[in-house]
Amino acid sequence: MIIPKKWFVYVVDLEPRVGTKPGKQRPCLCIQPSEFCEMGLKSAVVLPITTNVKKKAKPLRVNIAKGICQLSKESDVMVDQMLAWDVSLFREELGELPPHLQEEVRLALLDFLDL
Repeated sequence: MIIPKKWFVYVVDLEPRVGTKPGKQRPCLCIQPSEFCEMGLKSAVVLPITTNVKKKAKPLRVNIAKGICQLSKESDVMVDQMLAWDVSLFREELGELPPHLQEEVRLALLDFLDL
């Protein structure tokens, strides 16, 4: 079983789709501190990633270029679609988000959550 790490992208099974929640298996960015997963928590907080790129959608989206974390297309991290998801549904690790994008996501979360 995968133990998710903060700032890493994973393929996660998000089925079934309900309302505005994105469904299917898709890349997701883990934003939960790694220590919580290492303690044995059964869920991890993630931000889904989509290839339905929206320009000028900050702070709701953070753009990721094709090739980063093995993504086959330009993609967006959906900051407004935060989920706590069962770690048993994490399928594959795709890599760590580069530090400059980690900072963009962190700032987008602060802005979106008004922290």
